[in-house]
Amino acid sequence: MPSGLEDTIIKVMGVTTAEYDLLFSATAWPGIVLCLVGGIIIDKLVGLRLGLLIVVSSVLVGQTIWGVGGFIDNYFVMLVGRFFIGAGNDLTIIVANAFKAIWFKEKLPLAISIDIAYSRIGGTMAILIPQLIYDNLNSAFDSPNVRLGVSLLTAAGAMLLGLLFSLIVIFMDYEREKKSKGQGRQDGLKSIKIDDIKQFSFLFWLVVLINTTFIPVIHSFVTIGQLFFVQKYGFTIQLANIVNSLNFGLVIILAPVAGLLISKSSTNLIWMLGSALLGLSVHAIILLLRNRDYIVPFLAVSLYSIAYSFWAPSYMALPALLIKEDYITTAYGMISFSFNASLALMIYLTGLVVDNYGYFILESSYFLIVTGCIVLVLLVIIVDSSSRHPKLITQVLNCLLKIRS
Repeated sequence: MPSGLEDTIIKVMGVTTAEYDLLFSATAWPGIVLCLVGGIIIDKLVGLRLGLLIVVSSVLVGQTIWGVGGFIDNYFVMLVGRFFIGAGNDLTIIVANAFKAIWFKEKLPLAISIDIAYSRIGGTMAILIPQLIYDNLNSAFDSPNVRLGVSLLTAAGAMLLGLLFSLIVIFMDYEREKKSKGQGRQDGLKSIKIDDIKQFSFLFWLVVLINTTFIPVIHSFVTIGQLFFVQKYGFTIQLANIVNSLNFGLVIILAPVAGLLISKSSTNLIWMLGSALLGLSVHAIILLLRNRDYIVPFLAVSLYSIAYSFWAPSYMALPALLIKEDYITTAYGMISFSFNASLALMIYLTGLVVDNYGYFILESSYFLIVTGCIVLVLLVIIVDSSSRHPKLITQVLNCLLKIRS
């Protein structure tokens, strides 16, 4: 992640802050488009196993080019590397979610929550380790560009491990298919038909729409968290960073516990509704309580961590309940596309609102968006329960019957 080497990249490469930020944008561009069409291509043309190999290889190639750009002091080469990383990164997550949906079934929320916890650990390491490597190469290499190139190529080394793990997953899935004797999803070339769109019901599109609300608000809140805590509560930069990191830092501990509870109860919509209400309380607390009360930020981010820990596995398990296995990668691709598009817009609007209207209007806007999320979750419950063959609300009814018996 470039954020782990921000100051080093700017100084060594001689780039501006805007050019540095472009390294992030270069990964987002292919992700938004490929999330939409990549899932369809994997479902219909290449299959999950070959698809996994392709997308992980894309990230490996990108990490290698990205490191070479640092070696030869070529900013354009670094951008090309970041583009390849973006092309494979989001699709790797989508394919991984598809594998989990096929493999784990009833325990899907637990599998997703464990994945979330490990991804937070990986993200933290990706921020901290590269700078440590760069600083410890001073005695070995005189050239800053060589030190930067070696630091960036450590990511390519990590992706070689990722490629090895992918091959293991492919072998395990092949064995699963043999044992299932052709039942369930089978990879292979399939024709793409217009009628395939019927697989995605109105209920599924409501679920996709929900994805444009709650989680983008959390991520947008984190992007302005540092200055928000400094200006509103008088925190130092260091303390503001600690508080802001708790938004996702606590998820490492909370997510597996949340996944276990969700898997045991099988009431995804109820957990989602509770998480959204908890998120709404966060913005109510920030809006209503005193500005200089130090406990408010810690309380707010702790509640947000709990809400995120329960929301993510509950929500990400829904496509597996609504969509057949043959279309599952396409479904996760659409969900990822909706998230990326909403997040890109919301982050931009967040900066715009802060610059022109201040934090009170921003928090009021967040409050309204999360309220809209709650309305959408309730609408999903109503639509599903009123259908002839409910797919989501039956979980809640079965759980209530178990409690009653």
